[in-house]
Amino acid sequence: MLHRILAAGFLLGATVTLSAQSNVSFESYNDPTPTATNNVVSGDFNNDGKPDLLECCNSSTQLVFRAGNGSGTFAAPTVAFATPVSLISPVAVDVNGDGNLDIVAIAALNPPPPPGSGTYSLMVFLGNGNGTFQAPKTYTTDQSPASVVVGNIFGDGHNDIAVNEASSTIELFRNNGSGTFTSEKTINMGGGPLAGITIAGGSINGNGSLDLAVMQLAGTNNSINFADPQQLYVLWNDGKGDYTQQQIGDSYNFPSITVSRLRGNAQNDILVSYDCNYGGQDYCFAVDAYYGEGNDKVSKQTIITDKTGVNSGDVAQLYGIDVNGDGYGDVVVVGGLQCQETGTCNPGQSGLFVWTGNADGSFQQAPEQFFTSNGQWNGSVAMGDFNRDGLMDFAQAVPGAGGQTEVYINSSDRTTCGRYTISPTVTVCEPSDNTYSPSPVRVDANAYDTTTISAMQEYIDNTLEYSKPVSSFNTTFPVSDGTHLFLTKGWDTSGRSFVADRSVTVYNGTPGAACFAATDSASICLPAGDTSSTPVEILANGDTGDSVPTAAQLYIDGKLVVDNKSTCSGDICWNAFSDVQVTEALAPGSHDLVFKIWDAAGKVYTAQKTVTVD
Repeated sequence: MLHRILAAGFLLGATVTLSAQSNVSFESYNDPTPTATNNVVSGDFNNDGKPDLLECCNSSTQLVFRAGNGSGTFAAPTVAFATPVSLISPVAVDVNGDGNLDIVAIAALNPPPPPGSGTYSLMVFLGNGNGTFQAPKTYTTDQSPASVVVGNIFGDGHNDIAVNEASSTIELFRNNGSGTFTSEKTINMGGGPLAGITIAGGSINGNGSLDLAVMQLAGTNNSINFADPQQLYVLWNDGKGDYTQQQIGDSYNFPSITVSRLRGNAQNDILVSYDCNYGGQDYCFAVDAYYGEGNDKVSKQTIITDKTGVNSGDVAQLYGIDVNGDGYGDVVVVGGLQCQETGTCNPGQSGLFVWTGNADGSFQQAPEQFFTSNGQWNGSVAMGDFNRDGLMDFAQAVPGAGGQTEVYINSSDRTTCGRYTISPTVTVCEPSDNTYSPSPVRVDANAYDTTTISAMQEYIDNTLEYSKPVSSFNTTFPVSDGTHLFLTKGWDTSGRSFVADRSVTVYNGTPGAACFAATDSASICLPAGDTSSTPVEILANGDTGDSVPTAAQLYIDGKLVVDNKSTCSGDICWNAFSDVQVTEALAPGSHDLVFKIWDAAGKVYTAQKTVTVD
């Protein structure tokens, strides 16, 4: 059985710069409801087939539930757990097998203000399946806990917990099968007086069990010294919870670490971002990929070296994921300040940065940028298909703006399916991993190998549903509602097979609308035609390139109807919008729609449409 690890995102990589498809687009908006002070996590917490948000915490430090509408918007907050609580590193996962999402986190009950204070423990909040949670089960840890990774550690198919603790230790908790846990063992990373470690997890050796990527931070007395080398390790899981430690790299300044599915194969890979010119006058942001090669081996490649991207010290979350649906993985950073080669950073320009991928696994070296908030206020990030259109969206807690939430709806134009030229690989353009789809589900895939491809196969929930002597296919499969595992396999004439898998949640409904906007442009996507009944749904979006948007406006017949303005103080702007989505009751006849988006540089981009109301 193929076990899936609950850890970080998905990516692909190499180093040569080739042309990439420039069809990335996001609709960004600020949800002003004051709920999230520092943490947000996504999942279907009320079992209605729509992704929700769980945020911590409101002004009363209560855990807050935001039901997803399935359109990329969220309902008003309700209390998910009434006792005051503070969370760090929350993971949404079903630990007791009842079909309800639970929360595993480092948490403190009844914390004193401000949020983040108090005494923290490992806690498991069992979900009731309606957006509320039971009182947590608390587990004592050997050392002060910092973060958690969840996955199949002991080879029994249950979701176990690895806890990153003080004094460079990792404590492993075994799931007893009912959502209760027992401390099984502790791994001491050693290395002398160190400030601590950060961890990420995934099946890096491809055996389905949780391997751990560990960044050991140099310093003393809990103070990190970024001028000294940080050591990167892999802890290889033998499939039964016994780990072998291997050092694979060092010398990372302000590192962020994640584990991602990289090159269309069965192994996960390690992704590390860092300052590649620490202490120098020039700014430099870099990303290294450590590709899982099987047999407990990795190969390192520096995949991004960017002098006009994001400040590594302000990265809220690093991801590897196919953003635009072309089958090539992209590198994504949420949070961080936009910086220039001179070392200057603009605190008013923060948000989402995407380095698009190419067929050979390389990446464009300058990011596409989507701004919404002041980077000094970046909180944690949640990833989910919030409008259920098959592409991944993002939400970010913005604690300094009164506990608001920034939402990035992916409106990329999925038009072309690529083919990796990495041998051997399976390139799956549809479906994207961990997204939603109505039935039938379309699978659009290509295989590549230097040896001739002899066949491709599709397994759904481990049952063979398609097998033909082809090197690509584009086929739909009727599937019942619920979450399913799609595994696409390629074969070559030597008898070698290679796979790529996707988890897809099937639902009965219509995807939420999204509006693609090219760089430095504005678009009106709804109403789709020249005629409409009333009320008229209007959706428009704009992309202001490398400058933060300051206003998104809709005019109907010359009258300003929507004025989504950001809040600015000097060069710093936050609460920005790039889109307008509204339903208006219009009288029969012809109406002129004008959408304008302004940026901090004073530029304005305009889209116009005439619609006749029946």
